[in-house]
Formats: sequence, structure tokens, C-alpha cells
Amino acid sequence: MISKISINFRPDDVDAIPVIEKIISHCQRYPIDVFLPDYKILKERGYSSFIDEDSFFSPDLAIAIGGDGTFLKAARLFSNKGCPIVGINRGKLGFLTEFNPDEFELYFQDIIMGNYLISERTVMEAIHKNNSCDSLIFFNDAVITKGAFSRAVEIEISVDDLFLTKYSGDGLIIATATGSTAYSLSAGGPVVAPFDNEVIVLNPVCPHSLSLRPLILPAKSLIKARVISNITNLLLTIDGQEAIRFSGGDEILFRLSDKKMKIILHPKKNYYAILREKLNWG
Repeated sequence: MISKISINFRPDDVDAIPVIEKIISHCQRYPIDVFLPDYKILKERGYSSFIDEDSFFSPDLAIAIGGDGTFLKAARLFSNKGCPIVGINRGKLGFLTEFNPDEFELYFQDIIMGNYLISERTVMEAIHKNNSCDSLIFFNDAVITKGAFSRAVEIEISVDDLFLTKYSGDGLIIATATGSTAYSLSAGGPVVAPFDNEVIVLNPVCPHSLSLRPLILPAKSLIKARVISNITNLLLTIDGQEAIRFSGGDEILFRLSDKKMKIILHPKKNYYAILREKLNWG
């Protein structure tokens, strides 16, 4: 049985408070401790007793209330713990936040008793090969962009130390199967069902070439990308939440991480049903 639960949500999401109240009320019937982030709106509403930073980062179960961005934030916060995460959708699309607030209570009892299914998703690592060797993990995608510049940049890519291509365009997306329904999809990439997570999508953004298309690669591939153009203030954006600035000539490495993102699945939904619902398929 679960004994420690941490809840993450956006610091300004006042409408998440009633959902949090229901979770706390339910947990108080059992020997389950609930921990909340150190947010001003929680302190103002009398939840200070649930705020404990050390305990917050070491739960048995994490709950993310919001959209996919909030879920990815929770995955980053608890990546070292490796605990399962359940998402309650208060966003728009919500591919990762599979439960609705109104129905979550129906399944919460089973979840805290450990009766749930987990999908383990691939986690990747992006490394900026400079003096400090900046490294960040990503769950959805890592994106090389040209920052504020309006002109195209030239990017050279190799896979497992073998030259792949060189092209001019707006950037590059490296997406996991989980992230294939995010930015990569908007950039013309394929939807990759996350049943076999050991693949990634290499997706050039607006390449100045009719023949250069998105490419599916094994997740264990070592991808090296280098912006050849002599430009500073380029950006490597991680899951749309964190960014590393770099300059032309710097090398960015993408490789498989030994971490996994563990998602608690909705017992009454399947991946194809979620695709139909979120993408408005017939």
C-alpha cells in the first residue's frame, strides 16, 4: 500500500485546490502522508502543515494535477526517486494526464492499494559539449532552435559516429515515443505508439529540402548535432520547460538515459482511444 504521496500542480492554479482537498480527505482515512509544494497559494489557504521539502521529493506515488506540462514537471521533480506518476487532467490535450477530476475518485482507492498498471517510458539525455558539459534529461523532446534569428541555420547530424546529413532549416527535434504527439507532431512528425519505447524521432524543423523527412531511430543511438552557422544565442529547449544557450560550432549529444518515466494508466482507456479523443479522430 502507498504510504507517501506528493502532489504537484501549477503555482497559480487555484482551481486545483478542490481536487487536492479531496485527495487529502481520502488519504486521511488511511496511514497515508500527503506532501505539497512550497507555494504561496497553499500557505494562504492553511496547508502549511503539508509542506515538507525533504518528504515532498521522496514519495511512493506522485500526482500531477494540470496538463501534460505539469506532468512533465512532476516527472522531472521526481526523476531521481523513480516513483510512478498519475496525471489528473486540468489542461487542454492531456495525453499524459489520463484521469479527469470528476472520475479520479472512482479509481483512487485501487491506486493507493497498489492495484494499477504502469507504462514505463523512455527517458533521453541531452548534453551540451562545452567546458561545463551541461546535461539535462527529457521525457518528451529536446529542440534545437535558432533563438531570435529569422534566418535559417545549418545543422550537421551524425548517428553512432556515422555522418547522416547536413541541412539548412529552423532547427531540430529529438522526440521520444511519448513526445511524438507534442511539438514533433506539429512539425510533421509521425505518431509513435509508446508500446515499444526503444525508438526516438529525429525531426528536422522546416528543412530547406523536399527530400529530408523525419526519421525513426533506435533509442540507444548516439546522435550528435552541430550548428555550423556562426551564430550565438542558439537554444536547446528541454520539454518546453528548460533551456541551454549555446553557440554555432558547439556539439549537442542525445543519448538514452538509464532512467524511466513510470505512468499509471487509466484502467478503462487505451492508447488508441486517447488518440481518438485528443486528436478528434472519427
